[in-house]
Amino acid sequence: MSTNKIHVFRYQPDLPDTVIYWSITFIFFLMSMIGLMEHTGQINLFSVITFIIFLIFGYFGAKRKIIISNEQLKVLGIMKRNGYQIDIEQIEKISVGSHGLTMTTIEGTFTYLMRPKSKNMLIDIIQKEKTFQGVIEGYKKSVDY
Repeated sequence: MSTNKIHVFRYQPDLPDTVIYWSITFIFFLMSMIGLMEHTGQINLFSVITFIIFLIFGYFGAKRKIIISNEQLKVLGIMKRNGYQIDIEQIEKISVGSHGLTMTTIEGTFTYLMRPKSKNMLIDIIQKEKTFQGVIEGYKKSVDY
């Protein structure tokens, strides 16, 4: 891979965290709609504020990224302190599932939910890296390949 090329992929964390986060986000949307229905014909301050909170949570939840550049995988979370870097040479095993993948490294195990196209492109890019010495399991068995 060229050192100048940067690849960006969107992801969601493992399933329980994703369900909890998006459930809380849509609670704000439902609260704003309920507030709107309480005062028929008028838009009240409560509805506007809760809808703005919903939009903020939705924006931050959708901006999670995995960036591959210079033989490193940078994972950006919602907050800066949740971001981390993984050297591609440290990846020992990648298990591919139908809705995402799990990377096992020296530092621990990381699970990501991704769309099929993004997931397959990420695996292809990692496979082409010269420094990658790990094992990829379940890639060819994946239904969406």
